[in-house]
Amino acid sequence: MSRRSCLILGASGLVGQRLQQRLVEHPMFKISAIAGSPTTAGQNLQDLPWRLKEAKPDLPNLVVLDVNSDDFVEQCRQKNIEIAFSALPSEIALVTEKKLVDAGIVVFSNASSYRRKTNVPMIIPEINPHHFHRSMHYCATNCTLIPLAIPVSAIAKITPIHSVKMRSEQALSGAGWNLLYDAKALGGRVEPHIEGEAEKTAQELLHVLGEMNDQIISPAEFDLDVSCERISRQDGHQVFVEVNTVKPLQIEEIIDQFNQIELSQELPSKPYNTIHCVERIDTAKHLWSDGQLFTNNPNPSNDLKAGMAIVVGDLKVEDNLVTFSAYSHNTIRGAAGGVVYLAEFVMNFDS
Repeated sequence: MSRRSCLILGASGLVGQRLQQRLVEHPMFKISAIAGSPTTAGQNLQDLPWRLKEAKPDLPNLVVLDVNSDDFVEQCRQKNIEIAFSALPSEIALVTEKKLVDAGIVVFSNASSYRRKTNVPMIIPEINPHHFHRSMHYCATNCTLIPLAIPVSAIAKITPIHSVKMRSEQALSGAGWNLLYDAKALGGRVEPHIEGEAEKTAQELLHVLGEMNDQIISPAEFDLDVSCERISRQDGHQVFVEVNTVKPLQIEEIIDQFNQIELSQELPSKPYNTIHCVERIDTAKHLWSDGQLFTNNPNPSNDLKAGMAIVVGDLKVEDNLVTFSAYSHNTIRGAAGGVVYLAEFVMNFDS
């Protein structure tokens, strides 16, 4: 399989560097260009500070392009870019992603600018592959949605849902790398409120669980109570969920359905099992799951499955009430890994 020539929009940010990490040895995609802000433009990618805990991979010898320059799109054309992965801030993504799409470059975005927009499929491959239609622009979901939506979608396959209540505890890395170097935040003094996060999570949950007709999504209909807060953990989003169902359930049928949530395609980033069930979640030990095993020493450049599973624990069922907690790596499955997985799904579907 020949590797597709790709552009990463994001040179020094946390998700941008996660994309570099995941794509540098990817069997389907080749990093052919990097773009960033004027502060990084003109510098060699190899010389930029590396923000991630894992060792810096052997990145290509590329000069960072200025995403704001007048000839940016033309530079991408000259480099024969086929695909762009976007980790841009939303306001910049709104303009830049459209320019690239108009130039014939397929965009896979981690930004929120085009989520739930017409003709921009927003897909979690295991949940709503039926929302796929051919497009030049695709979006991954909010990072908090992943540990919520995947288990809830499994329950929804057994019985209709009356209501969902969720409370999240979200890692510092969800706000970018700056908080990871903030002594106050690391020491527990962090602003818990996350502006707009609960609303985005609720809207996106109903969207991915909705039905599509003529490329129009009719959102799912059930009551939602969502609250989100930032805590001082460095990585990993955990959610605490209550699901009220139409019919009473047994714990065995829920676990059986959890085990059936998977994508039929074999893709590089597909976890061995989408949901990794444990008795109780340990946020230190359970961050990096491939669906079978946990690791504390990952190499995400050549192990694309590590960090891609959702860990579910504390599962309890009492008649029509299902409660559980779920945990996922917010910058892997919830961001860079998720959007690369989406691209694998789309490119494999097209081929």
